[in-house]
Formats: sequence, structure tokens, C-alpha cells
Amino acid sequence: MLWLLKLTSPLVLVIRAGKVGLAKGRLSGGIIREIQSIVSDEGIASGTIHADGSGRYHFSDSIPGELHQQLRNVLVSS
Repeated sequence: MLWLLKLTSPLVLVIRAGKVGLAKGRLSGGIIREIQSIVSDEGIASGTIHADGSGRYHFSDSIPGELHQQLRNVLVSS
């Protein structure tokens, strides 16, 4: 099912070696910097965030559950 989400997601953020990048979609540099700050503060080295097109975000298992709402808040403000 994750492969389908990757194909259909309008927005995909990828975290590699602690750096946040866009694999698909568009976000302002300010939003990416805010997400980068959260990722760096929490020491997250890898992971993905997918938007499903209906306003919901899906996080890989490597992103702790307690950060999901904080990251959603940043993404919704875009």
C-alpha cells in the first residue's frame, strides 16, 4: 500500500542523513527550514512524509509519533 501512496502523493518529503528534501511537490523554503529544524533537534536521520491529497499526512515509522502533530502543524501552515 505504501508504494501506491508514493505514486499518488502530491507531496513527498524525504529525510536522508538528517537533511530534508522534496521528492515531489512544492513547499516554501521557510516550511522546509522549519521541518529541518524539528528533524535536527530530534536527531532523525531518515524517513518520509507523504500527503495523500485530502489533507492527511502519513509518516514513516522512523519519525516518532509524538512529532507527527508538530510536523502536521508546520505543513498545514504552508
